[in-house]
Amino acid sequence: MIKKAKDIEKDLQFIAEHGNPKGSSTGFESFDEFYTIKYGSYTIILAEPHSGKSEFGFELCLGQSEKYGKKTLVYSPETGTVADIYAELMHKYIGKPIQRSLPYSASDEEYYRALNYIDSHFSIIDTDERGLTYHDIMSLRTDEDLIFVDPNNEVIHNYVDRQDTYIENITADIRRFCKKNNVHMIITMHPAKQDVTIDKDTGKRYFAMPKARMAAGGQAWFRKAMGWINLWRPVDGILDVDGLPYGENAVLVEVEKAKPKGIGKKGTCVLYWDFKKNRYFEKSLDEQSFYYSFEHEKGKGFAPPSALQPSKEFDLF
Repeated sequence: MIKKAKDIEKDLQFIAEHGNPKGSSTGFESFDEFYTIKYGSYTIILAEPHSGKSEFGFELCLGQSEKYGKKTLVYSPETGTVADIYAELMHKYIGKPIQRSLPYSASDEEYYRALNYIDSHFSIIDTDERGLTYHDIMSLRTDEDLIFVDPNNEVIHNYVDRQDTYIENITADIRRFCKKNNVHMIITMHPAKQDVTIDKDTGKRYFAMPKARMAAGGQAWFRKAMGWINLWRPVDGILDVDGLPYGENAVLVEVEKAKPKGIGKKGTCVLYWDFKKNRYFEKSLDEQSFYYSFEHEKGKGFAPPSALQPSKEFDLF
């Protein structure tokens, strides 16, 4: 359909007066500098196994529900059963696990408050019977504002054409679906290959931050992607740009692509993982305190926690 100036005059005037608008906040000031969530678009998150892809995706979706009242449709077979996913999200929401055998578990009041909240804001796809294609997943969406697909290799891909042709076609379908329904889709991926790096100071060999083209079909996915984020857990002993060791619970978040113009830019920030609360947190921009998602808006900063110290309990999906 061809459109002329009269059809887009209001949108054009908005850009003229305000510039290219940013998306919704991720909840983290340091991350918002590089990336915001644009509804009507989609984002790909790439990381090696046990680097926090699922937790990071759940974090973003929960932040959108807590701040903006958004709802999410979840397709996450690797996280477990529907009950497992509810338990994961409930832990994240109240900051306590629901397993009563644990000393810091949720009370009955907290349990039911979390259950009602997650039930109101999340719809979980039961994957026990069969796998689904992207078109299947999109067809299940009703009033949800986000769709979380975790991970891409659990989606059924019908390669009628060459892989790159299929990817270009399915990403175009995803983009059109998101734009038409003002939905944001988050897709997680694993790298198909990684380059071994040797640290010049310690001689340690490790896999460095994965890049978009390392994903299976990465060249095609990256060409068509609107947003691309890479996650990386630094290896013990590796130093940051200031010459200090990263904490074991540090996660580097790199934005490799951000479209449309205005929602972000290429760059990297560091977030930290609190295994007890099942949440990420950040160092404030003035480096004087720390904040969980959106708590910088409330001034609820806290002093450097013990969670910043290396912990063997850093366990991510």
